[in-house]
Parts: sequence; structure tokens; C-alpha cells
Amino acid sequence: MSALISVLASAASMIFNAAPSGPAKSAASRRSEADAEPEPSAVVTLSPQAEAMAGFAGKGIMVSQGKVENALGAVARSAGGGAANAVSAALSGRPVSTQDFQEILTRFGADDAQKAQLTAGFDANKDGAISQDEFLKGLAKTKGTPSTPADSDFSQAVMQLMDRGSSGNADGTVAAKEFAAFATAFVTAGKRSGVA
Repeated sequence: MSALISVLASAASMIFNAAPSGPAKSAASRRSEADAEPEPSAVVTLSPQAEAMAGFAGKGIMVSQGKVENALGAVARSAGGGAANAVSAALSGRPVSTQDFQEILTRFGADDAQKAQLTAGFDANKDGAISQDEFLKGLAKTKGTPSTPADSDFSQAVMQLMDRGSSGNADGTVAAKEFAAFATAFVTAGKRSGVA
């Protein structure tokens, strides 16, 4: 009888140790899973704060991170006088070349197909550069219900990029800091851009 128990115990031990999802996983296996880059969610949504930021984009206001501990700041594009317009002209007077924009997308983890899709989606007039207005209109498409399937595909691609990008966590929801990080990357590229 004890031989039978011994054989059963050995078989149970082999099965238990061979199961990949069992608690007997090695520490190295758990570490490699924790270090793996998060997979993007199939459907990404905006947090209420990020949705408000997309609403601002629809009204021509860029919200980006500042230098003080991820502080948020707004830059307006509207015509007329005032300090906001002076700041807007200073920060984003130049469009970002599609090459510089694709470098931003690369930093946020986009593959070649995503870079082509997003560049085409943001460069509405197909002039080889993305103006602040084009960028804001693209960000605004992430808010609410898209009007066409193409807009839905585009907005999901943008939100997936934000959700897993440089400060993203791929949890399926774009937080305000993730949304602002993408806008900040664009504003920074606009400051450096040599596009006239």
C-alpha cells in the first residue's frame, strides 16, 4: 500500500511542478513576467480627466506637462491678444515634421504600421508636417463616440499608444498624465522643429 501512495505522490508532484500557472513557478519565471512590457488593451477608454483634456483639445487648448513635478499647463490656439496667445505662439509656432512625429511615436512604442496610420491621421492636409491645430483635432477625436469606423480605429490607436507609452501602464484607461505626456512630447518636438 505504501508503494502505491509513493507512486501517486510522485505523479502528483510531477504534474504540480509541470503546470505553468501553478504556485510552484520559479522566481526567475515570475521576474521575467513582471519585467515584460505590458500588452495594450483591446479597447482603451479615457479617464474623466483625460476626457476633459480631449475636450480642451477640441476647443483648441493644448494641455501638457510642465517642468514642476508633472504640473499641467494649457496653451491656447485662438486668435486675439493676451498672454495665452503669446505663450501659444512661443511654444508651438512651428509644425512638427512627420519624421519628428514618427520619432515621438517610436518613443511611445508604435510599430511601423501604427506610425504610418497615426501620421496619416494627424497630418490632415498631407503637407509632411503636423501643425498644432492638426494635432489638437487628432487628440479631440479620442473624446466621445467616433463618427466613422476610421475615426474609431484612429482614436483607439492613439489611446493605445498613450496607455502604453513612456508613462503608460497599459491598463485600458488613459489617465491625465498619460494624455499629457503625449501632448508634451509634441510640444517639445515643436520647439525643436526646423519646419517653417
